[in-house]
Amino acid sequence: MSISPSQRVEGIAERVAALDWYHTFDLPGGLVTPGFFDHRRVVTKLPIPASLAGKRCLDAASADGFFAFELARRGAAEVVSVDLADTTRQDWQTGPRDLPARAKSTGRAAKAFAVVRDATGLDVERVDLSIYDVSPECLGTFDFVFMGNILLHLQDPARALLALRSVTATDGTLLSYEAINLVLSVLRPFRPAAQLWHDDDPQWWTHNLQGFHRLLRAGGWEVERTGGPLFQAFGSRWPRWPPHRPRTLSELVFWTCTRQAGGPTAWALCRPCH
Repeated sequence: MSISPSQRVEGIAERVAALDWYHTFDLPGGLVTPGFFDHRRVVTKLPIPASLAGKRCLDAASADGFFAFELARRGAAEVVSVDLADTTRQDWQTGPRDLPARAKSTGRAAKAFAVVRDATGLDVERVDLSIYDVSPECLGTFDFVFMGNILLHLQDPARALLALRSVTATDGTLLSYEAINLVLSVLRPFRPAAQLWHDDDPQWWTHNLQGFHRLLRAGGWEVERTGGPLFQAFGSRWPRWPPHRPRTLSELVFWTCTRQAGGPTAWALCRPCH
């Protein structure tokens, strides 16, 4: 017996409701996933080609896959989405270890990715692989590589950038879209700088604009165009206002400024250095 469109949407809705979401997606039937971030507006401000026809594309460390599916929607000949299913393998800072907490989200992103692929019918291949381990031998090469908000999560971002360069065609392009430290960008506009994240978390450094650009060059890329800051909206998974009175200055700044305006980000369009 065939499944009607309404039954199919109902089945997808149940799967959406069963998951915590990192990305916000518009799905058929008016479904919207309650994501941690909402990239639907900012994606229109990034220099992703309107048509990727004939291009082989990579979304590196793609979480739920928002940008991977965006590349597919723009007509890419092939899209590969790379991420780690096992969250204990992420680059956590080596503070007090709580392995059950670190393992809690294992498999979540892959399940979310599968829901979106089934709902949209977009053909994107998912590969369980660390960004450090991408290579021409296991993935081949790509014409367009996207990396979104991942450098801040990496213990060795230059190593990851070198790995991505190895899978980018000679005439290929990397679009790096990254969180930046707005305060350091204002205070040190001409000098690379970064701040170490304060918690035992899979998050490391947030760079100012110059630090972001300098890191890309250190990783073997020629920066051709840049843009930002852009303010990245949070999704409905975050409440609009805090559930309790802010207890620290950083909490107060987050809820009154960052949560309302969005997190500061920037982009850089790069070519591999040869």
